[in-house]
Amino acid sequence: MRAPRAVSGMQRAARTAVRALPARFFRAAAPVLAADKESLLQLRRRTGLPILKCRDALQHCGGDLAQLSCETDFVARTSEFQRVVAQAAMGAMELCRRAPPTARACSQHFLQPEELAELRTGPGGGPLSEELALAMGRLGEAVSLRHAAWLRVRPGAGFVSGYAHGGPAADPGAGPVALGTLGALVACGARGVARGGARGAALEALGRQVAQHVVGFAPRRVGRARERPREEELGGEEEALLAQEFLHAPGRRVGRVLRALGPLSVTGFVRFRCGEEPTADVTSR
Repeated sequence: MRAPRAVSGMQRAARTAVRALPARFFRAAAPVLAADKESLLQLRRRTGLPILKCRDALQHCGGDLAQLSCETDFVARTSEFQRVVAQAAMGAMELCRRAPPTARACSQHFLQPEELAELRTGPGGGPLSEELALAMGRLGEAVSLRHAAWLRVRPGAGFVSGYAHGGPAADPGAGPVALGTLGALVACGARGVARGGARGAALEALGRQVAQHVVGFAPRRVGRARERPREEELGGEEEALLAQEFLHAPGRRVGRVLRALGPLSVTGFVRFRCGEEPTADVTSR
């Protein structure tokens, strides 16, 4: 059994990670339970699609992550760079929308190098590679798309929560994106919960807390709801998300908190951090 002091130290380290890192990682995601009016309007302005198609994209495409790198924090804060970030995110979202449905409650996909090279700027948009070249000419430094991934849930099976940390405020003209050096998407199972309303909002808030936890604690897999911690066996930190101590409830395991406050299940997650390979896991449920 771990000493309380060690637990406290781990909690402090995670909270520090969720508080203070500079920006270079970028993410765009939209929860399925409620497509808010502002996100709809921003997506409508960026893509030119009818409002009903924009709403469908936000509600059924889950979330996507796109990592673009530049050389300085100054460039990362420019509207030009953030505009390209939004275009990369919209391109990944379009691939998510076009992907064939599966029987699984949750599915995810990391874009392969050839997919990254052929990524468009969104529905009906031009090649993202051309926008990257133009941005490099205007900004005067290298800009590259390193990784992109999407995570989605089957319609009616839940929603996707997202969190990005450590970045500047997004430029209003960049669209519905969040910026940071770390980010996570979490697929949350919430069957039978109506979109909107107090219950849906409470579950979305809880899902966002889980995404924050994934950013801070860096789990390697989802694990099982009743899985016992294995830190003593592994001789290190717990790797299963549901068996870790919850960032927002010290002393309580993530799985227990989700059962008590939800019930909410986690069927998958994707985590990015600048300079590292992404991590992800999707359960077989």
